[in-house]
Amino acid sequence: MGLFDDDHHGHNHTCPMPIDYAVDGEKPFIGSISFHKFNMILSGGCTVLVILTVFILMALHATHLSRPREQIKIMKISALLPLYSITSWLCLAFPHQAAYIDPWISVFESAALGSFFLLMCEFISTDSRTELDLFFSAFQVPQKKGDKKRIGGLAWFRKSWIAIFQYPPIAVLIAIVTDITEAASVYCEESSKPYFAHIWLMVVGSFSLTFAITSIFGFYTALKTELKGHSPLLKLMAFKLIVGLSFLETILFTILKSTNALKPNSTLTYGDVNFGLPNLIVCLQTVPFALFFPFAYSHKPYLLSCQKASGLLTAEYSQGTYQNLPEETDLLRYQATGAIKFAFNMATKAKDRQSRTDVYSRSQNTNYDMSYESDRPSSNEHLMLPGYGQNVYAGYEPAYDPHGRSPSLQAFGDRRDGPHGPY
Repeated sequence: MGLFDDDHHGHNHTCPMPIDYAVDGEKPFIGSISFHKFNMILSGGCTVLVILTVFILMALHATHLSRPREQIKIMKISALLPLYSITSWLCLAFPHQAAYIDPWISVFESAALGSFFLLMCEFISTDSRTELDLFFSAFQVPQKKGDKKRIGGLAWFRKSWIAIFQYPPIAVLIAIVTDITEAASVYCEESSKPYFAHIWLMVVGSFSLTFAITSIFGFYTALKTELKGHSPLLKLMAFKLIVGLSFLETILFTILKSTNALKPNSTLTYGDVNFGLPNLIVCLQTVPFALFFPFAYSHKPYLLSCQKASGLLTAEYSQGTYQNLPEETDLLRYQATGAIKFAFNMATKAKDRQSRTDVYSRSQNTNYDMSYESDRPSSNEHLMLPGYGQNVYAGYEPAYDPHGRSPSLQAFGDRRDGPHGPY
């Protein structure tokens, strides 16, 4: 079923997978609808529900971004479910191209696994990589009973990092090689013969995945005390369990097909049996996992009121004018409101300047529009930005500046505070 099939080159390595088959069965499944169309409707509805649920969760995190380094990783992990569901729907909707689409699920999984590892690192140290290295330099890896050999925490951390992040590039490489070998008709998903690429790619992918998962669990086990309160195991199971269930279901379908308990008939085509049913189950089971995600990766601990109560505010929140904001107000809304006001004021001033005549400008013999000075506050304290500790005047860029500053400093203000303000 490859793109480069050539029937003139005969060989004994024949793939048992049919090259062409009907998408719709001979008999309808319900009413006048074939199973393939029914499957697309049902799986598509589940996929839309998963997308909406995860999008709402990601939007809640994005609008309450009190700890960006953690929450951005949570949003990356959450993206796995809709990507998984969309990819599964594409496989059942286009069964002839399923072999090209399916391997990319592992790529999404590897990205989520890497983001989860980095999320655990953020739970340990939220400031910098240097602080993380200092933590693991003093960390003693728990050893088994009777093992007297001590393992340095920093070396162990770096080995864990390599063991986990070897999976994403290998997953991408396997997906690319799968597509190439499928197009060249040397992949053959239905065969485990050594002269087909399927068995070798499956072995390499399974070994890489097992290596990464083992390292993740080892990392969690060693740091269980430090990670207490973050429920890392619950977070891992929220997205990893669906992949494990899919693997077990693949084994189950293989057994059913090998014993002829499940085979094509007048209602189910070859594509329905091999791609439609397995991916239908995947789309169905992503729904409860999507509903569970808001509990495992809840946005509530990141509300400003919760952050203040727990004393876990980041530097952006613990400094500056955010101390005086209402409890329900967060950084994103405050900055967005300020940006809208600034843009509106700038547009108004631009329109006013355009209405001035050239005669007036020449008579004044200057390009500096003094109307901007009327809007300039005498004090810049209300523009104090958290994390800077200086007054920053985000004013306009005049053509003439009496202080002789460069255009860049005219636009953004001088960050040096003096006895007479920012100038």
